[in-house]
Amino acid sequence: EQQGTPYQRERSVAMTIEVERSFRLAETDSLFRQIEAELLSHKTQLDIETLSTRINQRGGSVRARLVDADQGNLTTTEAGLAIRRLMPERVGVTYKMGRSRSWSGSELGVEVQLQGIDADVLEVLAEEVKLRMAQLPGVLTVDSSLEDGEEEIQVSVDREQALSYGVSASEVASTISTALGTRRTTDFKAPEREIGVVVQLEEADRLNLEQIKNTTFEGRDQTRVQLGALADFDYAEGPRTLQREDRQQTVTVFANTTDRRAAMKLTPAVTAMMVDLRLPPGYSYDLGRASRWVQQDTDETDFTLIFALLLIYLIMASLFESLIHPFTIMFAIPFSLIGVAVGLFAMDIPLDSNGTLGLLILFGIVVNNGIVLVDHINQYRREGMPRREAILRGGQNRMRPILMTAATTMLNLMPLVLPMIYGTSEGFSRRWGPVGLVVVSGLMTSTILTLVLAPTLYSLLDDLSLWMRRVARAARA
Repeated sequence: EQQGTPYQRERSVAMTIEVERSFRLAETDSLFRQIEAELLSHKTQLDIETLSTRINQRGGSVRARLVDADQGNLTTTEAGLAIRRLMPERVGVTYKMGRSRSWSGSELGVEVQLQGIDADVLEVLAEEVKLRMAQLPGVLTVDSSLEDGEEEIQVSVDREQALSYGVSASEVASTISTALGTRRTTDFKAPEREIGVVVQLEEADRLNLEQIKNTTFEGRDQTRVQLGALADFDYAEGPRTLQREDRQQTVTVFANTTDRRAAMKLTPAVTAMMVDLRLPPGYSYDLGRASRWVQQDTDETDFTLIFALLLIYLIMASLFESLIHPFTIMFAIPFSLIGVAVGLFAMDIPLDSNGTLGLLILFGIVVNNGIVLVDHINQYRREGMPRREAILRGGQNRMRPILMTAATTMLNLMPLVLPMIYGTSEGFSRRWGPVGLVVVSGLMTSTILTLVLAPTLYSLLDDLSLWMRRVARAARA
Protein backbone atom coordinates (compact mmCIF):
# COMPACT_ATOMS: atom_id res chain seq x y z
CA GLU A 1 0.00 0.00 0.00
CA GLN A 2 1.42 3.37 -1.02
CA GLN A 3 1.15 6.24 1.40
CA GLY A 4 1.53 9.96 0.90
CA THR A 5 4.13 12.28 2.35
CA PRO A 6 4.35 12.05 6.13
CA TYR A 7 2.87 14.84 8.19
CA GLN A 8 4.98 17.99 8.20
CA ARG A 9 4.88 20.05 11.38
CA GLU A 10 3.43 23.53 11.04
CA ARG A 11 5.99 26.32 11.10
CA SER A 12 5.06 29.26 13.28
CA VAL A 13 6.57 32.13 15.24
CA ALA A 14 5.00 33.23 18.52
CA MET A 15 5.80 36.38 20.47
CA THR A 16 4.44 37.60 23.78
CA ILE A 17 4.02 41.36 24.20
CA GLU A 18 3.72 42.89 27.66
CA VAL A 19 2.74 46.51 28.39
CA GLU A 20 2.87 48.52 31.57
CA ARG A 21 -0.19 49.12 33.71
CA SER A 22 -0.42 52.73 32.52
CA PHE A 23 -1.46 51.55 29.04
CA ARG A 24 -5.15 51.82 28.35
CA LEU A 25 -6.81 49.07 26.38
CA ALA A 26 -7.29 51.46 23.46
CA GLU A 27 -3.54 52.18 23.41
CA THR A 28 -2.74 48.47 23.47
CA ASP A 29 -5.17 47.90 20.62
CA SER A 30 -3.51 50.70 18.63
CA LEU A 31 -0.08 49.14 19.23
CA PHE A 32 -1.24 45.74 17.98
CA ARG A 33 -2.85 47.28 14.91
CA GLN A 34 0.46 48.96 14.13
CA ILE A 35 2.27 45.62 14.52
CA GLU A 36 -0.24 43.84 12.29
CA ALA A 37 0.09 46.48 9.57
CA GLU A 38 3.90 46.33 9.70
CA LEU A 39 4.07 42.54 9.50
CA LEU A 40 1.44 42.22 6.78
CA SER A 41 3.27 44.80 4.66
CA HIS A 42 6.29 42.43 4.72
CA LYS A 43 4.21 39.27 4.46
CA THR A 44 6.03 37.82 1.45
CA GLN A 45 9.53 38.59 2.70
CA LEU A 46 8.76 37.01 6.09
CA ASP A 47 7.12 33.85 4.64
CA ILE A 48 3.95 34.65 6.61
CA GLU A 49 0.84 32.76 5.57
CA THR A 50 -1.55 33.89 8.31
CA LEU A 51 -1.23 36.29 11.24
CA SER A 52 -3.27 36.25 14.44
CA THR A 53 -3.16 38.42 17.57
CA ARG A 54 -4.65 38.28 21.04
CA ILE A 55 -5.04 41.37 23.21
CA ASN A 56 -5.71 41.82 26.92
CA GLN A 57 -5.24 44.52 29.52
CA ARG A 58 -1.56 43.65 30.06
CA GLY A 59 -0.57 43.14 26.42
CA GLY A 60 -1.17 40.06 24.33
CA SER A 61 0.51 37.82 21.79
CA VAL A 62 1.29 37.65 18.09
CA ARG A 63 1.42 34.36 16.21
CA ALA A 64 2.58 34.14 12.61
CA ARG A 65 1.94 30.91 10.75
CA LEU A 66 4.60 30.48 8.08
CA VAL A 67 4.34 28.88 4.66
CA ASP A 68 5.53 25.29 4.29
CA ALA A 69 9.26 24.80 4.68
CA ASP A 70 9.68 23.59 1.09
CA GLN A 71 8.17 26.86 -0.18
CA GLY A 72 9.74 29.37 2.17
CA ASN A 73 12.97 31.32 1.90
CA LEU A 74 13.68 31.68 5.63
CA THR A 75 14.16 29.23 8.43
CA THR A 76 11.77 29.49 11.36
CA THR A 77 14.50 31.11 13.46
CA GLU A 78 15.37 33.62 10.73
CA ALA A 79 11.71 34.53 10.33
CA GLY A 80 11.37 35.02 14.09
CA LEU A 81 14.39 37.33 14.23
CA ALA A 82 13.13 39.32 11.25
CA ILE A 83 9.72 39.71 12.88
CA ARG A 84 11.36 40.86 16.11
CA ARG A 85 13.33 43.55 14.25
CA LEU A 86 10.09 44.97 12.85
CA MET A 87 8.51 45.39 16.28
CA PRO A 88 8.08 49.08 17.17
CA GLU A 89 10.22 50.15 20.11
CA ARG A 90 8.09 51.96 22.68
CA VAL A 91 8.60 52.82 26.32
CA GLY A 92 6.74 50.41 28.57
CA VAL A 93 6.51 47.64 25.95
CA THR A 94 8.41 44.35 26.33
CA TYR A 95 8.73 41.68 23.62
CA LYS A 96 9.44 38.05 24.49
CA MET A 97 10.19 35.37 21.93
CA GLY A 98 9.20 31.78 22.63
CA ARG A 99 11.65 28.88 22.49
CA SER A 100 13.28 28.43 19.12
CA ARG A 101 12.38 25.17 17.41
CA SER A 102 13.35 23.60 14.13
CA TRP A 103 10.76 22.90 11.45
CA SER A 104 10.47 19.34 12.79
CA GLY A 105 9.71 20.59 16.31
CA SER A 106 13.03 19.92 18.04
CA GLU A 107 14.31 22.66 20.32
CA LEU A 108 17.13 24.89 19.09
CA GLY A 109 18.92 25.90 22.24
CA VAL A 110 20.31 24.94 25.62
CA GLU A 111 18.37 24.85 28.86
CA VAL A 112 19.46 24.72 32.47
CA GLN A 113 17.16 23.26 35.11
CA LEU A 114 17.73 24.61 38.62
CA GLN A 115 16.34 22.61 41.53
CA GLY A 116 16.06 23.45 45.21
CA ILE A 117 13.75 23.90 48.17
CA ASP A 118 13.41 27.69 48.42
CA ALA A 119 11.50 29.45 45.65
CA ASP A 120 13.05 32.84 46.44
CA VAL A 121 16.59 31.46 46.17
CA LEU A 122 15.70 29.74 42.89
CA GLU A 123 14.39 33.03 41.54
CA VAL A 124 17.66 34.80 42.39
CA LEU A 125 19.72 31.96 40.87
CA ALA A 126 17.61 31.98 37.71
CA GLU A 127 18.18 35.70 37.19
CA GLU A 128 21.93 35.22 37.68
CA VAL A 129 22.01 32.35 35.18
CA LYS A 130 20.03 34.44 32.67
CA LEU A 131 22.54 37.29 32.92
CA ARG A 132 25.50 34.97 32.42
CA MET A 133 23.96 32.99 29.57
CA ALA A 134 23.08 36.18 27.69
CA GLN A 135 26.80 37.01 27.52
CA LEU A 136 27.79 33.70 25.89
CA PRO A 137 28.56 33.73 22.14
CA GLY A 138 25.87 32.27 19.90
CA VAL A 139 22.95 33.09 22.22
CA LEU A 140 20.00 34.87 20.61
CA THR A 141 17.62 35.32 23.53
CA VAL A 142 17.40 34.07 27.11
CA ASP A 143 14.27 33.51 29.16
CA SER A 144 13.06 31.35 32.02
CA SER A 145 10.03 29.37 33.09
CA LEU A 146 9.46 31.88 35.89
CA GLU A 147 6.38 33.52 34.49
CA ASP A 148 5.64 36.96 35.82
CA GLY A 149 2.71 36.88 38.19
CA GLU A 150 -0.53 38.37 37.00
CA GLU A 151 -1.11 41.93 38.13
CA GLU A 152 -3.68 41.98 40.88
CA ILE A 153 -5.31 44.38 43.30
CA GLN A 154 -4.45 43.53 46.88
CA VAL A 155 -7.03 44.69 49.41
CA SER A 156 -6.08 45.23 53.06
CA VAL A 157 -9.20 45.59 55.21
CA ASP A 158 -9.02 47.87 58.27
CA ARG A 159 -10.85 45.52 60.60
CA GLU A 160 -11.33 48.05 63.40
CA GLN A 161 -12.75 50.62 61.00
CA ALA A 162 -14.99 48.02 59.41
CA LEU A 163 -16.30 46.80 62.78
CA SER A 164 -17.10 50.38 63.79
CA TYR A 165 -19.57 50.41 60.91
CA GLY A 166 -20.77 46.92 61.71
CA VAL A 167 -19.18 45.46 58.57
CA SER A 168 -17.18 42.24 58.53
CA ALA A 169 -14.23 41.41 56.28
CA SER A 170 -16.32 38.80 54.48
CA GLU A 171 -18.91 41.46 53.59
CA VAL A 172 -16.16 43.64 52.17
CA ALA A 173 -14.90 40.69 50.10
CA SER A 174 -18.44 39.99 48.90
CA THR A 175 -18.89 43.60 47.84
CA ILE A 176 -15.63 43.57 45.88
CA SER A 177 -16.60 40.30 44.24
CA THR A 178 -19.92 41.81 43.19
CA ALA A 179 -18.24 44.96 41.86
CA LEU A 180 -15.70 43.06 39.77
CA GLY A 181 -17.72 40.00 38.83
CA THR A 182 -21.25 39.03 37.94
CA ARG A 183 -24.20 37.85 39.97
CA ARG A 184 -27.06 35.80 38.65
CA THR A 185 -30.30 37.23 39.96
CA THR A 186 -33.14 35.49 38.17
CA ASP A 187 -34.17 33.58 35.07
CA PHE A 188 -36.15 34.96 32.19
CA LYS A 189 -38.54 32.37 30.81
CA ALA A 190 -38.83 32.60 27.06
CA PRO A 191 -41.26 30.45 25.06
CA GLU A 192 -38.55 27.96 24.10
CA ARG A 193 -35.87 28.31 26.79
CA GLU A 194 -34.81 30.00 29.97
CA ILE A 195 -32.29 32.83 29.90
CA GLY A 196 -30.22 33.63 32.96
CA VAL A 197 -30.19 37.27 34.04
CA VAL A 198 -26.94 38.54 35.55
CA VAL A 199 -26.07 41.87 37.11
CA GLN A 200 -22.68 43.51 36.76
CA LEU A 201 -21.09 46.93 36.55
CA GLU A 202 -20.28 48.42 33.19
CA GLU A 203 -16.86 47.46 31.86
CA ALA A 204 -15.50 51.00 32.26
CA ASP A 205 -16.50 50.97 35.93
CA ARG A 206 -15.03 47.51 36.53
CA LEU A 207 -11.67 48.65 35.16
CA ASN A 208 -11.66 51.86 37.23
CA LEU A 209 -10.20 51.37 40.69
CA GLU A 210 -11.49 54.73 41.93
CA GLN A 211 -15.00 53.75 40.91
CA ILE A 212 -14.66 50.55 42.93
CA LYS A 213 -13.42 52.50 45.95
CA ASN A 214 -16.51 54.70 45.76
CA THR A 215 -18.81 51.71 45.89
CA THR A 216 -21.09 52.10 48.92
CA PHE A 217 -23.07 49.65 50.95
CA GLU A 218 -25.20 49.77 54.04
CA GLY A 219 -23.52 49.54 57.40
CA ARG A 220 -24.81 49.64 60.99
CA ASP A 221 -27.86 51.81 61.62
CA GLN A 222 -28.45 51.95 57.87
CA THR A 223 -25.52 54.29 57.38
CA ARG A 224 -23.90 54.31 53.93
CA VAL A 225 -20.16 53.76 53.84
CA GLN A 226 -17.73 53.83 50.95
CA LEU A 227 -15.52 50.84 50.32
CA GLY A 228 -12.42 53.03 50.17
CA ALA A 229 -12.96 54.10 53.79
CA LEU A 230 -12.70 50.52 55.02
CA ALA A 231 -9.78 49.13 53.03
CA ASP A 232 -6.55 50.05 51.27
CA PHE A 233 -6.16 49.11 47.60
CA ASP A 234 -2.75 48.52 46.02
CA TYR A 235 -1.60 47.20 42.66
CA ALA A 236 0.84 44.32 43.07
CA GLU A 237 2.27 41.37 41.15
CA GLY A 238 0.75 38.04 42.03
CA PRO A 239 2.76 34.92 42.83
CA ARG A 240 4.97 33.49 40.10
CA THR A 241 4.54 30.05 38.63
CA LEU A 242 6.97 27.35 39.78
CA GLN A 243 7.31 23.84 38.38
CA ARG A 244 8.02 20.69 40.34
CA GLU A 245 10.03 17.75 39.05
CA ASP A 246 10.88 14.71 41.16
CA ARG A 247 9.23 16.53 44.09
CA GLN A 248 11.74 19.37 43.77
CA GLN A 249 10.90 22.95 42.88
CA THR A 250 12.36 23.58 39.44
CA VAL A 251 13.12 26.66 37.37
CA THR A 252 14.23 26.28 33.76
CA VAL A 253 16.41 28.88 32.05
CA PHE A 254 16.74 28.44 28.29
CA ALA A 255 18.92 30.14 25.69
CA ASN A 256 17.76 30.19 22.08
CA THR A 257 20.24 29.58 19.26
CA THR A 258 20.02 29.62 15.49
CA ASP A 259 20.43 25.88 14.92
CA ARG A 260 21.37 22.61 16.58
CA ARG A 261 25.05 23.00 15.73
CA ALA A 262 25.15 26.31 17.62
CA ALA A 263 23.37 24.63 20.52
CA MET A 264 25.94 21.82 20.59
CA LYS A 265 28.78 24.35 20.62
CA LEU A 266 27.07 26.30 23.39
CA THR A 267 26.62 23.32 25.71
CA PRO A 268 30.27 23.13 26.95
CA ALA A 269 30.27 26.87 27.62
CA VAL A 270 27.06 26.60 29.64
CA THR A 271 28.49 23.67 31.61
CA ALA A 272 31.63 25.68 32.45
CA MET A 273 29.48 28.64 33.42
CA MET A 274 27.42 26.55 35.84
CA VAL A 275 30.56 25.07 37.43
CA ASP A 276 31.87 28.59 37.99
CA LEU A 277 28.53 29.72 39.48
CA ARG A 278 28.91 27.51 42.59
CA LEU A 279 25.36 26.86 43.70
CA PRO A 280 24.58 26.95 47.44
CA PRO A 281 24.19 23.65 49.32
CA GLY A 282 20.89 21.91 48.64
CA TYR A 283 20.61 23.25 45.10
CA SER A 284 21.56 21.47 41.89
CA TYR A 285 21.31 21.81 38.14
CA ASP A 286 21.34 19.79 34.96
CA LEU A 287 21.13 20.67 31.30
CA GLY A 288 17.51 19.63 30.93
CA ARG A 289 15.64 16.92 29.13
CA ALA A 290 16.78 17.99 25.66
CA SER A 291 20.44 17.49 26.61
CA ARG A 292 19.66 14.11 28.17
CA TRP A 293 17.84 13.04 25.02
CA VAL A 294 20.79 14.12 22.85
CA GLN A 295 23.22 12.16 25.04
CA GLN A 296 20.95 9.10 24.98
CA ASP A 297 20.63 9.37 21.20
CA THR A 298 24.43 9.62 20.87
CA ASP A 299 24.98 6.53 23.03
CA GLU A 300 22.42 4.52 21.08
CA THR A 301 23.95 5.64 17.79
CA ASP A 302 27.44 4.59 18.86
CA PHE A 303 26.16 1.17 19.90
CA THR A 304 24.29 0.75 16.61
CA LEU A 305 27.36 1.57 14.51
CA ILE A 306 29.62 -0.77 16.50
CA PHE A 307 27.05 -3.56 16.32
CA ALA A 308 26.69 -3.06 12.55
CA LEU A 309 30.47 -3.30 12.05
CA LEU A 310 30.61 -6.45 14.15
CA LEU A 311 27.85 -8.09 12.11
CA ILE A 312 29.58 -7.18 8.85
CA TYR A 313 32.82 -8.75 10.04
CA LEU A 314 31.17 -11.94 11.30
CA ILE A 315 29.25 -12.45 8.06
CA MET A 316 32.33 -11.97 5.87
CA ALA A 317 34.51 -14.14 8.13
CA SER A 318 32.03 -16.99 7.74
CA LEU A 319 31.70 -16.51 3.97
CA PHE A 320 35.45 -16.30 3.25
CA GLU A 321 36.38 -18.80 5.98
CA SER A 322 39.13 -16.45 7.06
CA LEU A 323 39.70 -14.11 9.98
CA ILE A 324 42.17 -11.94 8.02
CA HIS A 325 40.69 -11.26 4.58
CA PRO A 326 37.50 -9.61 5.95
CA PHE A 327 39.74 -6.75 7.10
CA THR A 328 40.74 -6.16 3.47
CA ILE A 329 37.10 -5.50 2.72
CA MET A 330 36.35 -3.56 5.90
CA PHE A 331 39.13 -1.07 5.14
CA ALA A 332 36.64 0.35 2.65
CA ILE A 333 34.72 1.75 5.63
CA PRO A 334 37.44 4.15 6.87
CA PHE A 335 38.05 5.06 3.23
CA SER A 336 34.41 6.08 2.98
CA LEU A 337 34.57 8.13 6.20
CA ILE A 338 37.11 10.41 4.52
CA GLY A 339 34.53 11.34 1.91
CA VAL A 340 31.80 11.72 4.53
CA ALA A 341 33.92 14.18 6.51
CA VAL A 342 34.73 16.20 3.39
CA GLY A 343 31.10 16.24 2.23
CA LEU A 344 29.68 17.35 5.58
CA PHE A 345 32.37 20.00 5.97
CA ALA A 346 31.81 21.35 2.46
CA MET A 347 28.04 21.61 3.02
CA ASP A 348 28.47 22.89 6.60
CA ILE A 349 26.08 20.24 7.95
CA PRO A 350 26.46 18.41 11.28
CA LEU A 351 26.17 14.64 11.47
CA ASP A 352 22.67 14.26 12.89
CA SER A 353 20.53 11.17 13.39
CA ASN A 354 19.56 11.05 9.72
CA GLY A 355 23.22 11.33 8.76
CA THR A 356 23.90 8.35 11.02
CA LEU A 357 21.23 6.43 9.14
CA GLY A 358 23.16 7.27 5.99
CA LEU A 359 26.31 5.82 7.60
CA LEU A 360 24.57 2.51 8.24
CA ILE A 361 23.45 2.37 4.61
CA LEU A 362 26.92 3.39 3.44
CA PHE A 363 28.65 0.64 5.43
CA GLY A 364 26.47 -1.96 3.76
CA ILE A 365 27.15 -0.57 0.29
CA VAL A 366 30.91 0.04 0.39
CA VAL A 367 31.77 -3.47 1.56
CA ASN A 368 30.06 -4.84 -1.55
CA ASN A 369 32.84 -3.43 -3.75
CA GLY A 370 35.47 -5.13 -1.61
CA ILE A 371 33.53 -8.39 -1.55
CA VAL A 372 33.30 -8.44 -5.35
CA LEU A 373 37.02 -7.73 -5.71
CA VAL A 374 38.33 -10.13 -3.04
CA ASP A 375 36.04 -12.96 -4.08
CA HIS A 376 37.21 -12.67 -7.70
CA ILE A 377 40.88 -12.70 -6.62
CA ASN A 378 40.29 -15.77 -4.44
CA GLN A 379 38.57 -17.50 -7.34
CA TYR A 380 41.63 -17.03 -9.56
CA ARG A 381 43.91 -18.30 -6.81
CA ARG A 382 41.78 -21.41 -6.32
CA GLU A 383 42.30 -22.06 -10.02
CA GLY A 384 46.07 -22.10 -9.39
CA MET A 385 46.99 -18.60 -10.51
CA PRO A 386 49.87 -16.90 -8.62
CA ARG A 387 48.84 -14.29 -6.10
CA ARG A 388 50.30 -11.28 -7.90
CA GLU A 389 48.74 -12.19 -11.23
CA ALA A 390 45.42 -13.01 -9.54
CA ILE A 391 45.37 -9.58 -7.88
CA LEU A 392 46.18 -7.75 -11.13
CA ARG A 393 43.66 -9.66 -13.23
CA GLY A 394 40.97 -9.50 -10.54
CA GLY A 395 41.37 -5.72 -10.30
CA GLN A 396 41.18 -5.32 -14.07
CA ASN A 397 38.11 -7.53 -14.48
CA ARG A 398 36.15 -6.04 -11.59
CA MET A 399 36.99 -2.36 -12.08
CA ARG A 400 34.19 -1.72 -14.55
CA PRO A 401 31.40 -3.49 -12.57
CA ILE A 402 32.49 -1.72 -9.37
CA LEU A 403 32.53 1.71 -11.03
CA MET A 404 29.17 1.12 -12.74
CA THR A 405 27.53 -0.05 -9.52
CA ALA A 406 28.90 2.91 -7.54
CA ALA A 407 27.95 5.41 -10.26
CA THR A 408 24.35 4.20 -10.53
CA THR A 409 23.97 4.25 -6.75
CA MET A 410 25.29 7.81 -6.50
CA LEU A 411 23.12 9.02 -9.38
CA ASN A 412 20.03 7.47 -7.82
CA LEU A 413 20.71 9.39 -4.60
CA MET A 414 21.29 12.77 -6.26
CA PRO A 415 17.59 13.78 -5.90
CA LEU A 416 18.21 13.72 -2.15
CA VAL A 417 21.44 15.72 -2.36
CA LEU A 418 20.62 18.42 -4.92
CA PRO A 419 17.78 20.07 -2.93
CA MET A 420 20.28 20.66 -0.12
CA ILE A 421 22.40 22.71 -2.52
CA TYR A 422 19.71 24.52 -4.49
CA GLY A 423 16.61 24.00 -2.34
CA THR A 424 15.17 25.55 0.80
CA SER A 425 16.86 25.73 4.18
CA GLU A 426 14.17 23.68 5.91
CA GLY A 427 11.78 20.92 4.99
CA PHE A 428 12.00 17.31 3.92
CA SER A 429 14.88 18.00 1.54
CA ARG A 430 16.93 19.35 4.43
CA ARG A 431 15.81 16.52 6.69
CA TRP A 432 16.66 13.60 4.39
CA GLY A 433 19.41 15.31 2.44
CA PRO A 434 22.14 14.23 4.90
CA VAL A 435 21.30 10.59 4.16
CA GLY A 436 22.06 11.05 0.47
CA LEU A 437 25.05 13.31 1.11
CA VAL A 438 26.70 10.80 3.46
CA VAL A 439 26.18 7.88 1.07
CA VAL A 440 27.26 9.73 -2.08
CA SER A 441 30.37 11.39 -0.62
CA GLY A 442 31.44 8.26 1.24
CA LEU A 443 30.86 5.96 -1.72
CA MET A 444 32.84 8.26 -4.00
CA THR A 445 36.07 8.13 -1.99
CA SER A 446 35.59 4.52 -0.95
CA THR A 447 35.23 3.33 -4.54
CA ILE A 448 38.38 5.09 -5.71
CA LEU A 449 40.51 4.11 -2.72
CA THR A 450 39.22 0.54 -2.75
CA LEU A 451 40.32 0.02 -6.35
CA VAL A 452 43.71 1.59 -5.65
CA LEU A 453 44.59 0.39 -2.14
CA ALA A 454 42.54 -2.78 -1.61
CA PRO A 455 44.86 -4.96 -3.79
CA THR A 456 47.86 -3.76 -1.77
CA LEU A 457 46.06 -4.44 1.50
CA TYR A 458 45.06 -7.87 0.22
CA SER A 459 48.70 -8.71 -0.46
CA LEU A 460 49.91 -7.41 2.92
CA LEU A 461 47.21 -9.20 4.90
CA ASP A 462 47.80 -12.40 2.93
CA ASP A 463 51.49 -12.23 3.91
CA LEU A 464 50.39 -11.69 7.51
CA SER A 465 48.14 -14.73 7.30
CA LEU A 466 50.99 -16.89 5.93
CA TRP A 467 53.34 -15.67 8.67
CA MET A 468 50.78 -16.48 11.38
CA ARG A 469 50.37 -19.98 9.97
CA ARG A 470 54.13 -20.56 10.02
CA VAL A 471 54.28 -19.35 13.62
CA ALA A 472 51.41 -21.64 14.56
CA ARG A 473 53.06 -24.65 12.89
CA ALA A 474 56.37 -23.87 14.59
CA ALA A 475 54.62 -23.64 17.94
CA ARG A 476 52.95 -27.02 17.43
CA ALA A 477 56.25 -28.57 16.37
